[in-house]
Amino acid sequence: MSTNPITAAIPLWYAQMSWAKELIRLGFGLSKAEDILSSENRGCKLVPGTGWNIRTHGIGVDVFRTPGVGGIDFDFDKPDPDPWRMQIFIEKQVNDGNLPYENYRELLDDEELMKKAISEALSQNA
Repeated sequence: MSTNPITAAIPLWYAQMSWAKELIRLGFGLSKAEDILSSENRGCKLVPGTGWNIRTHGIGVDVFRTPGVGGIDFDFDKPDPDPWRMQIFIEKQVNDGNLPYENYRELLDDEELMKKAISEALSQNA
């Protein structure tokens, strides 16, 4: 692999996180997206007026079309992707057609190779 495809996905991570926060804020009429973590907003819900779902967890939220397809899973206190979340993000984005399967096929078929590529890409991004 001459260029690491994970590096190409990092800007998409930040764009998706920004989009997801706005989707949550506007969809639920909140002053800030983090308010989705208040007790009355927790759980699995359809974002009103959209085809998107959310699932709150700890200090974060998973935004998705259907489980494993589209969106992003992130923690509000971590603006940068960690290896575990980046792997999930790649899978969700490939499943949704936002990242070309062919560019990620080798990584999706080999978990160790995926972990190595993510580690390299995130260390260069730090």
